[in-house]
Formats: sequence, C-alpha cells, structure tokens
Amino acid sequence: MDWMRLDLNLLKMLAILLEERSVARAAERLHVSASAVSHALARLRRLLGDPLLVRTGNALAPTARARAIEGLLLRLLPQLGLALGDPRAVPATRSSQRTLTIASPAALDLTLIPEAAGRLRQEVPGWTLSVEAFQRRSYEADLLTGRVDAVLSVGGHTPAGEAIAVETLWEDEVVAVAGAGAGIAAQVSETSLADLLDRPQLYPLPWPTSQNYLDVWLARQGRHRRIALGLPSYAGAAEVLRRTDLIAIMPDRTAAAMLRQAPELRILRVVPPLRSPLSLAWRRRDAADPDAAWARRLIAEAAAAVPRGIPAEPVR
Repeated sequence: MDWMRLDLNLLKMLAILLEERSVARAAERLHVSASAVSHALARLRRLLGDPLLVRTGNALAPTARARAIEGLLLRLLPQLGLALGDPRAVPATRSSQRTLTIASPAALDLTLIPEAAGRLRQEVPGWTLSVEAFQRRSYEADLLTGRVDAVLSVGGHTPAGEAIAVETLWEDEVVAVAGAGAGIAAQVSETSLADLLDRPQLYPLPWPTSQNYLDVWLARQGRHRRIALGLPSYAGAAEVLRRTDLIAIMPDRTAAAMLRQAPELRILRVVPPLRSPLSLAWRRRDAADPDAAWARRLIAEAAAAVPRGIPAEPVR
C-alpha cells in the first residue's frame, strides 16, 4: 500500500482501539459513533490485508500484525504531537512536579538509567525519578496497582496482555567481561558459551539464578554456570574483575559502561551469539496520559542513545 496516502486519523483510531480493545470505548474516547469506528476498522483491514483485531470473548484481541505495529504507534503519535506543537504532547510546564517510578534490573544502572535521568533533569527538573529493583514475580501486580509507572525487563519474559503493553527498546548480545587474572582476555576476542560455563564467575544480581533469564535458559538444557561470587548489584563488579580471576556474563551495553570505568577489562563475544532484549512495559490505561506518553518517549530516546559494547552489525 502507499503510506503517503494513508489517513493519519486511521492510525489514531487504531492506536486507541489497541488500547481499549473495544469499539464502544474507542468511540467514546474519540467522540464519534461506534459505527464510525467499525467502518474505519474495516477500511484499515482492507488497506493492511489483516483483520488486526479479532473478537475473543467480550474483548477484541490484536493479531500478530497489530501487535507488531502497536509499539510504533504509541511512540509515533506523541512524537507527532510534539512536532506539531500539541501542548498535550509534553508535560504542562518545566516546573511541573511528578514522581516517575520505574522498576529496573541492576544492569541498567550503568546504562539506560543515567541517560534517562540526565534527559529528565534537563527537560523537567521538577520531576522525581524513583528507580526500584525489578522483581519478576510481582511486576504485573506492581503495574496494575499503579505502584510503579513502568517496568524495564531484560531477557524477553515480559508478556503483553489486555492490561499491559510492551515495547522492545533494544537487543543486546550476551558477552563476557574479564580482567587479566582470568587468563583469557588477552588471548582471544571471542569464546564459546561452553568454555565460559567451566570458568568461575561473578554473579552481580540481587535475585537467585533460578530467576535469571540466562540461567533459566541454561537449566532447560541441563547446563549450569560456576558461580564463585554473588553480589547484590553491579556497583563493585568492575573492581572485583580487576582483582580476581573471575569473569562476568552480561549484556553488551552494560559491558561497555563497565569498561568506561575500568578500561583494562576486556569484552569477549560469545559465539554463536546469544540475544538479550530490553522491554518497556506500562499500563494500557495510561496510554492516554500525555505526561506518561512523554515519559515513555524520553525513555525510548534515552535507550537509543546508549552505546553498544560490540559493533551493531556483527562482521563474520
């Protein structure tokens, strides 16, 4: 289809339908009749060659095609509003006050959180950013009760649903970081996962390995790592790697940040590569909140600015 001829009102309608999962509720928000929404949906179905939303019980469920474009729509519409001068697309004033609470894994303390905090301080210094430790077992309840505004999750285990929307912000490669004491960093620039599993490792996370995405994936294959030291965060990880023979496995962006603290450390790529996505989850009912939409856009832009620890496109 020719996207240049697409009515942007149809995209707005689709975005609201994906949030509400109901023709009647979408019509109420758009201040139009349910028939008008149904006709617009039918037109979109013809244009895209996909049903987009299908009836499941009392709600509409998005197809795979609709889910694929949902995150893009939820970013695009606030950005268009900002570019066109819509006052609802940004916080009311730079002096506005609000607490933005995010649940985040420790690996992001070195990467996304500093970048997002810097942008937030520059744009809305009256806001408070509160970052809490990510808890895989409770993130859904934390979101739905409003205890947190958004959840950042590493490993791709944050499912979308009728009440929760999820967008992938980036995809890391899993790499190893080692110091001179490990005896491998000076010899090779890449290694196999099998070789790493036999080496003593640092585990810099506050939850047990039974809840860590990499260890869960390994356990399903009957494999395990040799954890020699556990820490509650990445705060002391670089210094430990400098002083010991331990290695640490982590996302490549976290590894890049760690090497900025301790440039004598080395990054080793894992072959074949293992991917580790970063997801942002939020309540669908908050999609219409202009401040919340602006904050999600800021987080997405901060994520895009975080440097990789390896080339973006591996050369083989």
